[in-house]
Amino acid sequence: MKNNMIIRKAAALIVTGMLCCCAAFPTYAHGPGPRHHHHHGGPGWVIGAGILGAAVIGSAIADAVRPAPPPPPPVVVNPAPVVVAPAPVVVAPAQPAGHYEDRVQQVWVEGCWVNSVDAYGRVCRAWQPGHYENRTVRVWVPAP
Repeated sequence: MKNNMIIRKAAALIVTGMLCCCAAFPTYAHGPGPRHHHHHGGPGWVIGAGILGAAVIGSAIADAVRPAPPPPPPVVVNPAPVVVAPAPVVVAPAQPAGHYEDRVQQVWVEGCWVNSVDAYGRVCRAWQPGHYENRTVRVWVPAP
C-alpha cells in the first residue's frame, strides 16, 4: 500500500513537471527576431520553473490522494469504586441533673456623667449617681 502511494506521487511529480516545462517554454522560445526587454535569462529558468511547479502541484495532488487516518481508539472510563463505611458512633456526654431558672436580682450600677442637650442646643453634662436596678439573671439550679 505504501509503495503504491510512492509510485503515484512520483508519477504525479513527473507529469506536472512536464506540463509546467511545456507551459513555460513558449514564453522563452518566441522565435527569431528582436528580443524583448522583459526576457531575463536563458533556458535555465524555464527548467527551474518547471521543477518548482512540479513540486508544488505534485505535492498537492499526492496529498489529495492520501487516505484518511484511522479513527482514534475508544476511550474507556472505569467508574470510581464505591466505598461503603458504617456511620460514626457519636456518644453525647451525659447532661448533669438540673435546670436553668430566670430570677430577678438587684444589681448595683455605678454612677456616671450623662450628656444631654438643652433647649438652646447646647450640650450639658450632669452627674448621675450610682443606684440599684432590677435585672433578670439566668441561674443553674441543680436537681435535688
